[in-house]
Amino acid sequence: MLLAIDIGNTNIKLGLFCGGSLIKFSIALADSHLFGEGLGELIRQNAAAEKITAAMVSSVVPLLTGQICSALRPYLTGELHIVSHRTNTGLSYSLHHPERLGADRLVAAAWAYHHFGAPSAVIDFGTATTISVTGHSGVFIGGAIIPGLRTMARAFSEHTAALPLVELAMPLSALGKDTREAIISGIVYGTAGAVSRIIYEIEMEIGYNLKIAITGGNMPLIVPCLERVDVAEPDLLLKGLKQIYERMRQAWM
Repeated sequence: MLLAIDIGNTNIKLGLFCGGSLIKFSIALADSHLFGEGLGELIRQNAAAEKITAAMVSSVVPLLTGQICSALRPYLTGELHIVSHRTNTGLSYSLHHPERLGADRLVAAAWAYHHFGAPSAVIDFGTATTISVTGHSGVFIGGAIIPGLRTMARAFSEHTAALPLVELAMPLSALGKDTREAIISGIVYGTAGAVSRIIYEIEMEIGYNLKIAITGGNMPLIVPCLERVDVAEPDLLLKGLKQIYERMRQAWM
């Protein structure tokens, strides 16, 4: 059985791949000290998950990676892999510093490229909104990063005297009738517009169209506002970790 772990800036997501099913669990990053307890409870609740034979970890929080891996060890009977640019993902890199590429973007790009079998872009609507682009022959060619939707919302309340912290939702209208509605409209439609323009500029620059996959915790808020989506996959990173593990296993055989 494979355990996939995605350590993000807001949450730690776990996926147990048992046969053809995916059992999911999530814990807030602020509660990372409870990871071992949460994992133990997840295993106790799923009799089929008694033995974790392998674990794949994607982390964008280096200070927590070791802690999480240590908490995982008592439940693991096989190998543990932490994804990096050196991992056999099937991708190569045309970047200034491949070693600085976030593991989440690497995993997402690998999943999308192998899913589509064609040049692709993954838009991950998380703490940051990231766009990760893979061109022909599986070459990761770059992308873009902008603040995430909730990151923008917090910035308003933290860096202004009068603007409130709003709970994001689908805009009722582009024309906000009060401060709350105006902030929601600006953040949601503004992010949708920014993403569309960035994709357009990238395609103009490279000279060909991209397949578009989207994921991330803020995805449900914004997907109705996006012009182009080929695949919306909330579990893209967990499935991407599984895909990379299967590729690595095939290489060992």
